[in-house]
Amino acid sequence: MHIRVRPQTAAVIALAASAALVLTGCSSSDGSGEVAAQKAAAAAAPAAKGAEPPVSRDTVDQEVRSALRAAGLDPEKGKGSGDADNTKNASQVDWTAVVNTQQVEGALPRIGEHLKHLGWRETAPQSYEQTDWVLLIGSVKQAAGVNLKANESLLTVNVTYLGAG
Repeated sequence: MHIRVRPQTAAVIALAASAALVLTGCSSSDGSGEVAAQKAAAAAAPAAKGAEPPVSRDTVDQEVRSALRAAGLDPEKGKGSGDADNTKNASQVDWTAVVNTQQVEGALPRIGEHLKHLGWRETAPQSYEQTDWVLLIGSVKQAAGVNLKANESLLTVNVTYLGAG
């Protein structure tokens, strides 16, 4: 299954949906809105994170590279965060590469399985979470600014630190 939205857009949609759940019923004048909002927030809340130690950006970067290798991809053949100017964003890890479409179709499930083996929790198809990090995997056969051949796809892995929550 391929997600056809940009990974950053998917994260924004997920956060907006969570906020909408929290706000459900808040305008009720009989006071029941508060109870409904608390129930919605509890349902939308992620698993307790207190027992999990924080994960560093370097660890996330290493785990992404490990998952790519486990899927038969060479992390060095893609473009990662900070590759252009050697400046790494402390709250983001990205990796993008043009890969044979057939190879992408086989790699996506292997990346996911390896991430789960490393402790990432699958939250939706091609979406994972670990402590305060959210990871989205996607592939497209057409991309603006990239000339893809008929048998090529653009594979992306985007990881964002959402902060202690």
